[in-house]
Amino acid sequence: MDRIRITKDNIKSWPKFEALLNDGKIKFDSTGRLRYLHGAPIGDLIKTRTDKKGQPIYQEIAEEWFDHESPKANEFIWP
Repeated sequence: MDRIRITKDNIKSWPKFEALLNDGKIKFDSTGRLRYLHGAPIGDLIKTRTDKKGQPIYQEIAEEWFDHESPKANEFIWP
């Protein structure tokens, strides 16, 4: 299974995430990890299927996640 982490070097390959970054809805932390503004990291992308044109379809998966209204999100300190 293809698994990809979005980085500063490859974000241009992911227009949806590049748009979120440009709109200020996500940002890179000091370690280079892409995060939502409440602190949860952007998960890796895994290939889930292929469309009719043969293009891969990816879905975000996360090993670490928290609700943006949770105490963990309110107490998150950016690294």
